[in-house]
Amino acid sequence: MIEARPVQGRAEEAAFHALPARLPDWAPRLRWEERRLFAPATNGFLRTHAVARFLAWRDGRAIGRIATCVPEAAAAPATFGFLAVEEDPAALRALLAAARGFAAARGRESLLGPLSFTINHEVGAQTGFFDRPPMLRMPGTPPWLPAALEEAGLRPAKDVLACTVDLGTERHRARFARLAASRPTEMARLTIRPLRRADYAAEVRLVAAIFDDAWADNWGAVPLAPAEVETLAGLLRPLLWRGEVFFAAWDGQPVGLLSLVPNIDAALPRDGRLLPLGWWRLLPALAGRIPGGADQARIPMLGITRAFRRHPASALAMGALLAEGFGLAERRGWRRVEISWILEDNAAMLNAMARLPAPVTGRWRLWSLPTASPNHA
Repeated sequence: MIEARPVQGRAEEAAFHALPARLPDWAPRLRWEERRLFAPATNGFLRTHAVARFLAWRDGRAIGRIATCVPEAAAAPATFGFLAVEEDPAALRALLAAARGFAAARGRESLLGPLSFTINHEVGAQTGFFDRPPMLRMPGTPPWLPAALEEAGLRPAKDVLACTVDLGTERHRARFARLAASRPTEMARLTIRPLRRADYAAEVRLVAAIFDDAWADNWGAVPLAPAEVETLAGLLRPLLWRGEVFFAAWDGQPVGLLSLVPNIDAALPRDGRLLPLGWWRLLPALAGRIPGGADQARIPMLGITRAFRRHPASALAMGALLAEGFGLAERRGWRRVEISWILEDNAAMLNAMARLPAPVTGRWRLWSLPTASPNHA
């Protein structure tokens, strides 16, 4: 018999965070970081979101996990995520039922997921490209999961994509250099600068402000809450040891940003532990030297504010940001740069990727789960 119940006590918390490491085809998670996400003392996001963790048990052994997140803001979707489970339809249904019950008790009619916790964090389950390990904070999930979720009554909601640039064949920098040379007056109004470490807190607030504006019209967009910005600052800081955030400004006014980070997931220990020896793999990765993935980096943020859409500054800022990002990646020795994620129906961004060229190299899907139990679940 399978039972899904809320996580209680330290032993069950440890079991929740250890579970992905012992299941095949689920990417390892950094336990230290994940525990901090569920701790009110280190994640102010939890002050405005009701979050519950559940474990599925069979014969006294944890075989699956899920978390549910219900925001105080009624307009923001309730979500499920942090999913990891044995290939067992009954276990998956039990976990989804627990998630539904938690959301329904708080007046929600549906859940969106997998999301950990919102669309601003880890998004979706893989629906292809299983031969390529996912990049930093892009979920790694088993091939059987999409069909199992739909069999359990979930409805596909949206796909997001990853596109990868090979710096050995990209055409963007040469093309943009010619464009910039032909438009000296406009280029004189555009400035690109890196994040100022000496004013880190204010710079992260600027990142959040540009992000909220540039992504506001996207499907599923959820603004970053102030407490969430604090968490972002903590997660971003170690990645900037060798990574970078670039800001674009037009006549001194912020236009957009690009962030570039090393793919440290290639160096994560399989068990997700930093102790006793995990630090020895992770520290070189943070420095940009990644065993088994030394040529990889990710651009998780690339956007232009709404006021400058269809403005001459937009194309110039996007081109300059990408040129700076690719140049830094090349100096760091990162030969492949993934730009992710991108909504499947964002035609403008996908057209831009095609020109780089940056073919699609990953696909993840989100599903909608009604809180009323599906008839055949």
